[in-house]
Formats: sequence, C-alpha cells, structure tokens
Amino acid sequence: MDAGVAGQAFPGGVACVNWREGDQVLSVDVAAGRLRTGEAEVRTSTPYDLASLTKPIVATAALRLCAAGKLSLDVRTDSVVTDVRGGVGGLATLEMLLTHRSGLADWGGLYLDVPHDPGTAAARRWILSEASRRPAEGEMKGAIYSDLGYLIAGEVIARTAGDKLDRVVAREVTDPLGISSELFFPAALAPDRRAQVVRDAAPTEWCEWRGRLIRGEVHDENCAAFGGVAGNAGLFGTARAVATFCRAVLDSVLGKGDFLPQKLIEDALKPIDGTSLRLGWDGKSADASSAGRRMSARTFGHLGFTGTSMWCDPERDLVIVLLTNRVHPSRANERIKGFRPGFHDGLLAALGK
Repeated sequence: MDAGVAGQAFPGGVACVNWREGDQVLSVDVAAGRLRTGEAEVRTSTPYDLASLTKPIVATAALRLCAAGKLSLDVRTDSVVTDVRGGVGGLATLEMLLTHRSGLADWGGLYLDVPHDPGTAAARRWILSEASRRPAEGEMKGAIYSDLGYLIAGEVIARTAGDKLDRVVAREVTDPLGISSELFFPAALAPDRRAQVVRDAAPTEWCEWRGRLIRGEVHDENCAAFGGVAGNAGLFGTARAVATFCRAVLDSVLGKGDFLPQKLIEDALKPIDGTSLRLGWDGKSADASSAGRRMSARTFGHLGFTGTSMWCDPERDLVIVLLTNRVHPSRANERIKGFRPGFHDGLLAALGK
C-alpha cells in the first residue's frame, strides 16, 4: 500500500484481506496515504466511493429477493418500468440486464442532456427512457458490459420490491450482515449523516459538470443526475464492510453460509457467453487480470472506476478488497492498472497462498 502511494497510483487507500484457517476466518485491514495532499491520513474506517462495486451488491439484493420468491429474473423490464417502453432496454428481462446481455451501450453521457433538475422524478424518468434507447454499437454478439443496463436494473428491482433501491439494498444485504453504518448510499442519508460523510470520505475528482470537487457524493455523473442512488453506482463503504459482504457471498459459494442458496449463487457465477462476465460479477480473465497471476481461475470479483476492487478466490477461501481514490485529482491517472496485479500477487505470496 505504501508503494502505491509512493508511486502515485493513488493518494491513499485501504486494503482488507480475510481468509479461513480451520474453522476461523482471519481478517487484516491496512490504511496508507492521505485523503488528499495536505489533509489527514487515511484510516481503516475511511469511506470510499465504491463506483461499480455497487453492481454486485445490487445484484445480490436481487438474488436474495428471488430466493424469497419476491422477484423473478424473467420479468420483462418494460412490464415494470413503463419509462423504458419502446427502447432496447425495455425488451430485456431483468436477467439480461444483470448479465450484460440486454444489447445496451456500455455507457453514455446522459447527464449532459437531462432537461430537468438532477435527482427530480422528471430527471429520473428521462434518464431511464434515454438509457433504454442507447443500443450497443455494431451487431450484438454475446455479453457487452453495460452501465446503462444496471441503471435500469436497479429501478426494476426497486419497483418490484415496492421500495426505494437504497432501502432494498439495506434490507436484503447490509442490515442482515450488520454493515449498514459502513456501507450505504450517501444520497439517501439524513442531512447530518451526509455532512459527516463529506468530512470523512476520500475525495474523488474535480467535476466540470458540477463545478466542484466531488466528496461524499457519487463520482459517476449519470448516477448523480439520477439522484445518487442507482443500480450502477452510488454506494460508499469501508474496506472492512465490503470484505464482510464478499465473505458472505464466498461462504455461500463454498456451502459454509446461508446468505445465498448455494445453487443460486453458483449459477450466477457461471461465465456469460464465453466472457469473464457473470450475473453481477466479473471473473479473472485468462490472459491478464487486475487480480494478478496467483489467484485461481475460479476467482470472481469486480472493479470500480474510482480505484476500487474486490476479489474472492474459492480455491483459497480468500477475499481481497482494495479501496482507493485513484481518480483524485484526475481520472487521467491510470497507474493503478500496473499496481493492482502486483499487489494481489504480493499478498498471496506473503500469505503462502
């Protein structure tokens, strides 16, 4: 971690590692660097913008609803969210959205054209409608990673559950795991709690669209225009809380926990159309991966644009979470791409894995 700071891969960060020895799960978390130049040192309790790590957490909420018989992955999107009717996304099922097989584009600067105030009901309806009408370029062949698909999926899940997405995630994921105080959507918090997050969180980037340094609010502009709570982004958390979530999922995979039915999560983790993508998750690619070389081929996890990652290795019963604000002061800094593989390989070597 100190090497990452010294090499300017990120201003600061927190890593949390947990692994099983016998019947006991051991955990270690370490902080390094500063929130930003001239500010306080990062603490292990520092919350970070999780960016796309939001996706596996939202997908897990959906799977738990499915397991309880309260949601079907076969539901067609436009039967629940009328705003997406007439678009590519409206024809997709929830499963297609969650497995990146909806045919939607990977991303799009929707926030630049919203004709309503960010976060309003009108803005949300417009974004959903426009996201549904952004097809992937070229002929659809297999899974194509789509932020827009997950933005819509979050709304399908929320409306089916009859509640706001932040409350669904809390009820299905963070409350059962006892991590609600450390894993949350800042946009859904009470004003005093949100102000505390602004003081404690690591800043991300200077946003030209918002005209300010982003801190304690979601970095992703589309999510911000949507109101800060979406299926593709918006969650903040500590490394310890993210690792707790990963451990619950990994234990379900290994048949050592009941957070998710084993068959359900095993099916969700099957590769989609020959890619590394899974339902809610990504896998370790065969050639090169941010997870490094030592983690097994069964490893699953996800990356976040702000400089976050989480990887779970069933072969080693191991979880590694890395949270940084590598986009501060600018997303142009991509040194983390070289740092991550060596970081993970070094950890496994140190653990004798």
